[in-house]
Amino acid sequence: MINNFYKRLKNLNDLKPNNETNELFSELCKYAIENNRSLKIDKKILEINEICAKAEFEMEKFWAEKIINSKNSKIEIENFIYYKNYLKLTELEFINASFINEEKIENVLFIGGGPLPLTAIILSKKFGVNCKIIDYNQEAINLAIKLVDKLGLKEKISFVKSDILDYSDTEKYDLVYGASLIFGNDNQENILKNIKNLNFSHILLRTSHKMRQLIYKKIDKKILKKFFKEELIVHPKNEIVNSFIILTK
Repeated sequence: MINNFYKRLKNLNDLKPNNETNELFSELCKYAIENNRSLKIDKKILEINEICAKAEFEMEKFWAEKIINSKNSKIEIENFIYYKNYLKLTELEFINASFINEEKIENVLFIGGGPLPLTAIILSKKFGVNCKIIDYNQEAINLAIKLVDKLGLKEKISFVKSDILDYSDTEKYDLVYGASLIFGNDNQENILKNIKNLNFSHILLRTSHKMRQLIYKKIDKKILKKFFKEELIVHPKNEIVNSFIILTK
């Protein structure tokens, strides 16, 4: 089945949302969620990860523009096909992070927001959190700024254009968030090394588990242990694709 997905993904002419692309990625997600088996990571799996990352970026751009241009952005954002998934994941993450963190979570640094920074939007709307998003992609930031402004959240969510490998500041954060796609390359160790230099109490990193590694690359826990102490790891068994790890320095 994985070989079948690989061939179909490689044959896609366009990763932008359309009937064929949407159907294929829906099938892939369904397969990854419903098959709770271990997955041997090879070149094909890494190629699938790369295609998924590119398709996710195109999907986020499409939906960000759609929400920005809609008559009622606050309603339109809830029509995003994965909105409920993000809502459940973000609520689960925030509840667990709040339980572990001794202080109230008010200031969050989010690494890798993309064009549709749904997690930061949910954190700000539902929990009143102030979020600073860093992203290296100017196109993503431009769309995200317009979206946040349209949703009336520009006082809660700010943006900085930067590669996480070069980023530094002295602000104190209650929580640092690492998006699923920031570890898509081979720079995991250097990324984590630089993140550790920031001023925060806890860090939450999204990762993947078993067959769900078809969608997102798993964080190497051996590398994680060089920089952080694991407090909690959660592997959802429902329709939520991502796992997450909460750590301290």
